Amino acid sequence: MKITITGGGKATDITQYVTAVTWNGDYQSCARTLTFGILSSPTDRGIEKVRCELMDAVAFDHNGRLFDGYIFRREKSTNGSEITITCFDKGFYLRKIAASYKFTRTTPETITRRICADYGIQTGSIARTGHTLSRNFLGKNLYDIIQSAYTLASKSNGKKYQIRFEGGKLSVREKGVNSSTIIIEGGVNLMDAAITESAENVVTRVKIYSKDDKFVRNVDNAQAMKLYGLMQEYVKQSEDDNGQARAKEILNAGTLEQKITVNGIGDTRCTTGNAVVVQEPYTGIYGLFYIDSDTHTWKNGQYYIKLVLNFKNLMDEKEAGSIEKASKSKSSSKSKKSKSSGTPWSYVHKPCLLYTSPSPR
Repeated sequence: MKITITGGGKATDITQYVTAVTWNGDYQSCARTLTFGILSSPTDRGIEKVRCELMDAVAFDHNGRLFDGYIFRREKSTNGSEITITCFDKGFYLRKIAASYKFTRTTPETITRRICADYGIQTGSIARTGHTLSRNFLGKNLYDIIQSAYTLASKSNGKKYQIRFEGGKLSVREKGVNSSTIIIEGGVNLMDAAITESAENVVTRVKIYSKDDKFVRNVDNAQAMKLYGLMQEYVKQSEDDNGQARAKEILNAGTLEQKITVNGIGDTRCTTGNAVVVQEPYTGIYGLFYIDSDTHTWKNGQYYIKLVLNFKNLMDEKEAGSIEKASKSKSSSKSKKSKSSGTPWSYVHKPCLLYTSPSPR
């Protein structure tokens, strides 16, 4: 394990002063967090003063680079002998930069690369979908724009996607089984496990109403209704949507929730967006599960993980922006014809390059 802080034009290895390290993330966040404690005792001359200014760059290595980010918070108390440092990787900026774009018949992967090019963000592996969309995004943050594009692709192809930074580069990966999938097994690398089942968010019927608020039809999950009773939602039709697909989507999402929490021996492959196989005979937990959140802790020479697992493969679904309404006027028809002959994307304003590394102090 190694932690390096870079500030004032100088990189300093502070590993010897670090008490404990936590590295974590979850499926609803594009930014991973690194938290660690630094020994700080004015009465102990053996402890040097460690530079840890806000926005200093931080790198964390454990069998390879795991984290590149910046210090966003420091905490120190007269009751303690250490400073607590909280860092976020570059995904933090995706929620802090609002922009306006208009895309026409453009794939999520093209949208992602275009945004990254505009804001100086390096890209890694960007999942290809083949799905195209036309959408206006006015004053939306970069994360919502990219995630909305991939959400629309997910509704079309059924795949789930995760945005994350890897080695300082933005990647969008399909969630699920990959080369990082490992087996967590009782008596091997599993310390303990707990399972929670909940029917609190079950939906067994969706009522569809017309745009004039007149009842159209019910869409039921008959089997779930026998088990859980009537738990009802509703959707309203629009000019271009009869509500059937949305009703089925609500029913599919509103099923029994089953989450598992496992504590085990540390493994850096167990991160949000990946999957694991769990085999635990006492609780009867067997099968493939998806990682909703992960917490990795290094303390006193030991490395442990805590994972929240789900039998459902979930993604952080966003539907920011709006669909551009086609105008029937002659002028708009000419404009549309002109657009179709040019590049498939356009943006409302030329963005400034806000996404830059903080200047050295």
